[in-house]
Amino acid sequence: MAKHGDGLGYEIVKAVINGEIIEPITFQKVKGFCNKNGILASENHMKVILSNATENTHSPTYKRYFERVGKGEYRILPEYRRQPKYYWLNIDSGGYNWTFSNVKVGSSQIYSNLNPNGSKRKNETCFKNIQIGDYVIAYETGKTKAITATCRVVDKYEKDNVIKVNFQKNRDFESFLSLNTLITTKALSDCKVIQNHMGTLLEIEANHFNIILQLLDEMNNQDYDEKLNRAVQKSMADRSEERKRRLESRTELIPEMYETTTRVFKRNPDVIAEVLVRANGVCEKCKRPAPFMRAYDGTPYLEVHHEIRLADGGEDTVDNAIAVCPNCHRELHFGFLPGTDGGN
Repeated sequence: MAKHGDGLGYEIVKAVINGEIIEPITFQKVKGFCNKNGILASENHMKVILSNATENTHSPTYKRYFERVGKGEYRILPEYRRQPKYYWLNIDSGGYNWTFSNVKVGSSQIYSNLNPNGSKRKNETCFKNIQIGDYVIAYETGKTKAITATCRVVDKYEKDNVIKVNFQKNRDFESFLSLNTLITTKALSDCKVIQNHMGTLLEIEANHFNIILQLLDEMNNQDYDEKLNRAVQKSMADRSEERKRRLESRTELIPEMYETTTRVFKRNPDVIAEVLVRANGVCEKCKRPAPFMRAYDGTPYLEVHHEIRLADGGEDTVDNAIAVCPNCHRELHFGFLPGTDGGN
């Protein structure tokens, strides 16, 4: 793919907006970007594109995209650094075989302002206004009637009245957010798009987008906590030898991390179970019995604490964990003894 003159400058702007190139922009960063994306441009062309598109003095064919911030360092002009907008994309998985629910994060799909018959879709203005870097809620129609993913616009093409927008899936959810839940959520009662989302692409207010994202996070975090709890109960029903055998056979000690609005570690249920069994209902810090019993199974309530935090690179192992009562757990994270200097 060859990009010359104005074309390469525009590709650099898109790369900055998408986070592929981190400002300040330099020749080495542009060279790495071109090599990674198969953009055929000479090193001389890459070197002059930034200065030419900054000063616009070397050649009138270069559009001014950048401003100089240091020797050999540039950034895109403010007019290209717009705040992202938010959209609602209706996905007809039945009629048009469009779907984001069964594709991986990072996968892209292109949607056009024209339907298969060549007619313009409803709300064509949104296709004209949407830009690279904007965020999109993917709502699947038909039997699903739920939000299944979120996307980001990574490219846009316009030619002969045809607008094509490339949506890249950036968030995946095991639990979908149904239309019924959206309609009955009080904080979304003033969201006109939820009440009437006829068409393909509709603009949605930023606060409504954030509320929807929060609902998705809460649903899926809750699902993970419930799954972890069930896995711990299943592990505790096994013999200690079986848990230890599984722990010894692990190849990874640093737990996998998944993205929500915060970052959460997927902890190993066998570690939690083995530590709780070892504690036998007694806090391993204050040496007192657990303060209460769990309502659902009558077992002593203790929490498993990592002595070297997972966030600090600690291992999710039995040796790095202790079972503590909630009071001691909070003290380990936030407290200090009265009369001390607070750890300073």
